[in-house]
Amino acid sequence: MSQYQIHKLFATPLFVHDDITTTEEQRDFVYNAEWYRPPADNGLLTKNTYLLDEDVMKTFKDKIMNYVDLYAQKELGLYEEMTFRMTNSWAVKHETGDWGQSHIHTNSVLSGVYYMDTNEETGNISFHRDVKDHVLPLTARPGKYNKRNEFNTDVHHVDSITNRLVLFPSDLHHSVGENKSEWDRYSIAFNFFPKGTWGADEHELIL
Repeated sequence: MSQYQIHKLFATPLFVHDDITTTEEQRDFVYNAEWYRPPADNGLLTKNTYLLDEDVMKTFKDKIMNYVDLYAQKELGLYEEMTFRMTNSWAVKHETGDWGQSHIHTNSVLSGVYYMDTNEETGNISFHRDVKDHVLPLTARPGKYNKRNEFNTDVHHVDSITNRLVLFPSDLHHSVGENKSEWDRYSIAFNFFPKGTWGADEHELIL
């Protein structure tokens, strides 16, 4: 058989980094936040949607922003002058039986989640391929594959490990599995939007 090549086009950059720690004071601040259940009734959110702007969370926010810069400059190839600002941040608490439906983050370009307190049964995060990005459309799907790989998979799972940070494009659909343990799962989510001067001449955008 003649030799052939497969070019893996237009990959989605999913950034995963472990061992990012928080202080006891920062964890207590999150644990003791004011919570509410949204209409979906599948978890709790903090009423504070600028959680990391609080003084007690400053050192943690600085860590996150350093990794956002690393993600943007080293992996996305952006110039140092093209940066992002954190637009909002909030915590999510999943009790036994709670879960997260598939969704995207609006009014943002990059998003992320940090796992503050989890175990192997509290529910992992899953990223879902957009229908339009699949080689085979929904109208022509085989019943099975002889192997699963990045070309035919519909979902990619990432373990929700304590002290793990995950960064991803905001338009990437993601969901959270059911918390099947009696341990409350705590995570912190955040969104980012470009700032500074992007582009040049007639394409220049100052944010």
